[in-house]
Amino acid sequence: MRVTALMPISCILASAFTSMALAAGDADGHGPLAAPTNEKPAEPTLSERYGTWFVPPSQIVLEAMDTQGYLKEDANTDPSQPYRFAIERALDFSLSDGQWIDVEGGRLWRLDIVLDGAMSSRLHLSGLNLAEGQELAIVNPELEEQMTGVLSGTGDFLTGEAFGICAPTTRTRIEWFVPTGHTVQELPFDSAADAFGYRDVFGMFDQLGGTCSLNPACYAAWLNESNATAKLTFTSGGGGYLCSSQLVATTAADETPYVSTANHCISTTAEANSAAFIFFYRSACTGGNSAGTTVSGADLTVGYGASDCTLLMARGTLPTGVYWAGWTNTNPATSTASTGLHHPSGTAQAISFGVKNSASFNCGSPAGNWNSLSWTNGITEGGSSGSAIYRDSDHKMYGVLTCGASSCANPAADDGYGRWDLAVASGGFASPLAAGSDDAQEPNDACATPRILAAGTYTGLIVKRLDEDWYSLNVPVGQAVTGTFTYTHSNGDIDVDLYSACGTTAVLVRNGNVNNETLSYTNPGPSTTLLMRVYLSADTRNDYSMTMSWTTPAPVNDNCAAATAVGAGSFAFDTTYATTTALALPTSCNEGGGVAINKDVWFRYTAACTGNATASTCGTAIFDTRIAVYAGGACPGTTTPVSACSDNGAGCASSSSSATWAVTAGSTWYVRVGAPAATSGSGTLAMSCVAVAQCPADLDHDLYVDGADLGMLLGGWGSAQTDVNGDLYTDGADLGIMLGAWGACP
Repeated sequence: MRVTALMPISCILASAFTSMALAAGDADGHGPLAAPTNEKPAEPTLSERYGTWFVPPSQIVLEAMDTQGYLKEDANTDPSQPYRFAIERALDFSLSDGQWIDVEGGRLWRLDIVLDGAMSSRLHLSGLNLAEGQELAIVNPELEEQMTGVLSGTGDFLTGEAFGICAPTTRTRIEWFVPTGHTVQELPFDSAADAFGYRDVFGMFDQLGGTCSLNPACYAAWLNESNATAKLTFTSGGGGYLCSSQLVATTAADETPYVSTANHCISTTAEANSAAFIFFYRSACTGGNSAGTTVSGADLTVGYGASDCTLLMARGTLPTGVYWAGWTNTNPATSTASTGLHHPSGTAQAISFGVKNSASFNCGSPAGNWNSLSWTNGITEGGSSGSAIYRDSDHKMYGVLTCGASSCANPAADDGYGRWDLAVASGGFASPLAAGSDDAQEPNDACATPRILAAGTYTGLIVKRLDEDWYSLNVPVGQAVTGTFTYTHSNGDIDVDLYSACGTTAVLVRNGNVNNETLSYTNPGPSTTLLMRVYLSADTRNDYSMTMSWTTPAPVNDNCAAATAVGAGSFAFDTTYATTTALALPTSCNEGGGVAINKDVWFRYTAACTGNATASTCGTAIFDTRIAVYAGGACPGTTTPVSACSDNGAGCASSSSSATWAVTAGSTWYVRVGAPAATSGSGTLAMSCVAVAQCPADLDHDLYVDGADLGMLLGGWGSAQTDVNGDLYTDGADLGIMLGAWGACP
């Protein structure tokens, strides 16, 4: 049985405006929604992502509830209530009831909740507040379509409310990922409840009762409207409720996911947020039932109690093949042949044929806000509320079901349908039904008309399947652009591409299958302009925010491991965006300016001669430089000695540097160039090598082997720094060579 909506005074007063001129223009139906251009696998559950799906989780089992008691309660319920089928049951569990598993990057907490004897279930969390990096999923492990999406923060609606899928299962799973380093002592939500389904609202078509209801699959002319129809479940006041609904077109045919239903079904934001639309829940003309596809979550766009109409905007991704029903803003004449599609008692979709037999019906006051329908074939029942009535001539909707006595037991009874034309003319429906809203960056739906972006955060952005977003980024050559995009993947798969010019192949593609997206790209040139495309690869509409920033990346030789290989010659460098290596210099390098070396770059030098090598920025750098040299073979560590260092080279302008040290041909060395203070700049490193006479024991290259050389040899004992015989080790053999060569070099 449908119900009679109780009209608030404000809605009754609103009916006084029914004489206003109607908004011009009907909306034609369109669709069906095409398949995604880039088909992707479903978003994995957290157990699937971390490879723990095969491990049985902990579980709690709740005993069956008093089904017969609730059915008796329903028999005495105020008829102004929609069709109830479930009762929310508060859950009492804690952190210790779940199971922790160590996974990559953190830990995964899991708990199964089983409602013994339930015909359906739906988990509801309140007060959800996940710390940064934490994620939570509500999973139905017995379904192929397992979850609505992975949650973060305070959930998709930023209210702390979160719902699982309403499904004919008794088991629901909570999965909670906690990154390494997070300490948790309690669950990330305040309370939990599970809706115990005491009525079977997922029945097969053949449970409707013989020829009492008709199967729309047997009437091909109404296939489009069948594809627009959805079974609607929602939560209100601790109960699970059922109505019918349908996608409705805008006059712009822009695929905005508007869904119409009855205002007595959904009239608040909280009820809209809890909505779940099940499309294609129907039977083949001769065959089994389809489980349908669930789309979870909606926003309340506008409600009009005076004719019991509500317009919602679905959030979840619409399935391929859905259709947007057309509508008319005129009230058809009496005797108009009409058809309704709906979900009586929550069973598979049904179709009913009838005629408008009166311009009034007592669903509320004034009665003229409702049309009366009598049925020639088929009926409606509880759960049919909110379904559309279409005129047969053009298949356009002109009302939604509010009340009536039609049923299998009373097929001759009439039903009342709230007038859609009044909702359009007086209820605030005209504006949203003209075209779905867009963001302030429009028009930017083509590469040729991009919106120029500066660094900063942009919120309230909307991308559509038929209206993607393009942006122009001014990125100097050598600089990097970084973008962070925040959105809910389950509401539409947003992807991002970068291009160097219109019509070219993307230089960067970000097409993940998870919440949010990031990109980072260094512009190699020659153009300083990049073009960014934000688009949907699935669904018709989603909202997002983004933060853009520009940076100049550190030099490629910012650290020793990436040192630039050089020989003799001049090599440009720029330390402006270099970082500082955490490797101190010895006190012997202190020329009065300390021993720090900041914002350094690295070179790996191979000596071309045996003699004295020089690394110099003398006169070629415009800032105060410092040079340190280390023996090659491996990047230096904290105990590696410095072979040479220079802060202020003699006669060098701008406190630039020049370091000289002894080398042998083919030896390798690491040259580190930075600054003694937190300064930076550009310059040129000059590398040279001057050969000296062969006298390997002359370590200080003064052409004498004497006490100074002996002191250097003993100071480098055991290392390669003062090796004389070329075995890369200073020992007694080197000492013997030195003593034998004592005196002037030949």
